[in-house]
Amino acid sequence: MITALPTSSSQDKRLTKGERTRLQLLEVAAAEFAERGFQHTRISDIVARAGVTQPVFYQYFTSKQAAYDELVGMFSQRLRQAISQARLPDDLKVSELASRIRQGVGGLLAILQEDPNLTRIGFFQVDAAEALKDELVAMIADNVRAEQQAGLFRPEISADWFAQSLMGIIERFTRQTPDAAQQQALSEFITNLLLEGIRQRTAP
Repeated sequence: MITALPTSSSQDKRLTKGERTRLQLLEVAAAEFAERGFQHTRISDIVARAGVTQPVFYQYFTSKQAAYDELVGMFSQRLRQAISQARLPDDLKVSELASRIRQGVGGLLAILQEDPNLTRIGFFQVDAAEALKDELVAMIADNVRAEQQAGLFRPEISADWFAQSLMGIIERFTRQTPDAAQQQALSEFITNLLLEGIRQRTAP
């Protein structure tokens, strides 16, 4: 499973020196791309910030584009995996529905907040960001259709519109860079909103 880029303080000591250098270059490149944009970032900027030489950079990446593509691919794959894993099992108990949805929403929010630089590149900055969001919306809609067939959700709700709505909510909240406590509160709010709505409940 692809994991978030580690910081220098959390790097696995089992990694080789070369692996740590490669991860450091990716981490620094993500920061440079996020701050300057792809066009205005130079390899010299990346290596200066990483404290290595340009030949070292070329030991791991053939070009600036190759490093950028790897970062975007890493980010995109993590989101795809999160949505795939959020698919609810057909035999899920009704009592567990809210907690499982909250877990799935929380997983997406966590990925988008783990590395703000990577999110800025892959979710907002890169030209393919909208295509990625469209792909994720389609994956969410497929999940919802399967869950509707399993009787977990009302069949008359448009799976496509639901998926678009969820992506819009997540995208908007991601721009606000919530901390861990806010992420948990947001997961609860989004889950309750989508499951229960905003209308006042009538008395039994």
